[in-house]
Amino acid sequence: MIDFRYHLVSIVSIFLALAVGIVLGAGPLKGDLGTRLTQETTSLRADKAALRTQLDAAQRGTDARDSFSSAIAPGIINAKLTAKTVALVIAPGADSDLVKNTTASLVAAGAKVGSNITLTDAWADPAKRTFRNTLADQLATLVKAPLAANNPDELAATVLARAILGGKDNSTQRVDPAASAALDGLKAGDLVKVSPDQIVPSSSAVFVGGPVKGSSQQDIDARLASYVQLVRSLESAGSGVVVVSPSQAINLKDSPDLVTAVRKDSDAAKVVSTVDDADLPMGQVTVVLALAQQYSGGNGQYGLAADAKAIAPDMTAKQ
Repeated sequence: MIDFRYHLVSIVSIFLALAVGIVLGAGPLKGDLGTRLTQETTSLRADKAALRTQLDAAQRGTDARDSFSSAIAPGIINAKLTAKTVALVIAPGADSDLVKNTTASLVAAGAKVGSNITLTDAWADPAKRTFRNTLADQLATLVKAPLAANNPDELAATVLARAILGGKDNSTQRVDPAASAALDGLKAGDLVKVSPDQIVPSSSAVFVGGPVKGSSQQDIDARLASYVQLVRSLESAGSGVVVVSPSQAINLKDSPDLVTAVRKDSDAAKVVSTVDDADLPMGQVTVVLALAQQYSGGNGQYGLAADAKAIAPDMTAKQ
């Protein structure tokens, strides 16, 4: 059993340690310690002020860049897409402001938005792939889609692409009854939402990407593969396709972003254009220029991400 002397020694030790600390703190260490703390505090305050100055300068630069881009955009994109009809394909969860601004940029460039096709989560859900393929098999003949598919989800993607694309420049015609029936089938299967009710066949498409989420990395990869397949099918059925995403999406390392997935797909990257900063005013200009380039048979990977090949298409090149 611990006796009283043990407790007494412990208590004495504690008070002795406190006394030594008080003596040292009030004596030889007092000046040096106080001076060091004051110097470190002053240094930290100076660092904070410098960082704030740098941040403010960077923000002013960003604001100036966006203001300049907005000011010159109308003159750059004017008439770049005159008489073109463009389908807007919208991934689940895509930013509504990005969709609105992209629509406005296309219209300002002289294009007409022939349809807004919003994909539901079921479009890329791996658990519903069998359902999608079965439904697409029933709808394929309406748009003369070949039944032999080389990749998962290829048939469903081909049905959608052929239903909304194939239009001519300056088209005012409505989609033909067979294509309309195919779209109705996809809507009934809760794979897409379509507006307006009477769409106009388009000659090209802009695919607005959204966040890709899943229960596992395998799930995410399968969803991305489904979207990339749709991108390929849109390119095959029309005169061009541009895939866009906001710049925030590429700031996260290994972000499951559609633009990144398209760039990693060697077949798609050879023919499809991508823009990874479409939420910025300069990115909106790039979207228009990239689509105009698509109509001329060119393509490119544009934006601010590390895997982008250029900021924007070469404006000195003939388009």
